[in-house]
Amino acid sequence: MSKQVKRYVDDLFKGYVDTPALEDFKEEIVSNLIERIKGLESEGMDEEAAFTKAIGELGDITAVADDISRQKRNEVIGQMYFQHKVEVGLKHAIGYVIAGILFLFGLTVGFISYFSTDVISQGISSSLPFIVISGAAFVFLGLTQETASDYPMFWIRALIYAVAVGGILFGLITAASLYFMDNMGLHAVLGTLLPFVIPGVGILAFLLLTEKSRHKPWVIEEQKIWMERYIKKDPKRVAQGGLLSGALWILAIAMVILAGFKLGIIYAIVVFLVTIALQLFIEFWVQAKSYD
Repeated sequence: MSKQVKRYVDDLFKGYVDTPALEDFKEEIVSNLIERIKGLESEGMDEEAAFTKAIGELGDITAVADDISRQKRNEVIGQMYFQHKVEVGLKHAIGYVIAGILFLFGLTVGFISYFSTDVISQGISSSLPFIVISGAAFVFLGLTQETASDYPMFWIRALIYAVAVGGILFGLITAASLYFMDNMGLHAVLGTLLPFVIPGVGILAFLLLTEKSRHKPWVIEEQKIWMERYIKKDPKRVAQGGLLSGALWILAIAMVILAGFKLGIIYAIVVFLVTIALQLFIEFWVQAKSYD
């Protein structure tokens, strides 16, 4: 009977990461089962009936094994992360420094231009080329750099990302400059967004939808652990949370644009912060209904 009990417990935990903690847990279960079977047999029950009743009384003991196995995998993943940290290469380091200098130079030129002319639009337009170039450079460098979690992106695709981001930045900064100019209506501001921002967003959307995973194996393993936790949530509540989040951000984008152009940038920031707070509340609401 002890061999049958041990075989049953081994089959029960097949596929779990083997750890000393799990082995101790299995031995404890085997010992308890054997004791329980002996107790049932002493009450007059036959061996097979006692075995069936004893294992039926176990309940969902795999939950403890899940925690043990997940803890071991987290330890392995953490070790892999620290072992596979990637240093920034010389070319990327030089690129980051140059992009950072361009960005700071653009901000400085913009402030100097604004304080010397007292014209906001002049300050914005003066910083435009430096901000656009540095922003696009940061995107390109970030995507083509290998990290501890991701492999580098092919440089042509990264360049398309950078050009799209540069176009969006150019459109947004130009629109902001026109907004603060005298005798410039809202139609001129929105008209500037059409040839730059909308195509850029479209390109980014296409690239993101066709993006292939660049994650390293240890990241994929970590995602599996998170999925194990995620599937314990109430599917209906998760779907409701997704719909609420989508509606919230659609409304938020419209309100940010309206508040930014009609009331001022401060009100747009307030709307954005309130939206983030509401999104966190939705996440808490979804988590509160998770399965045990």
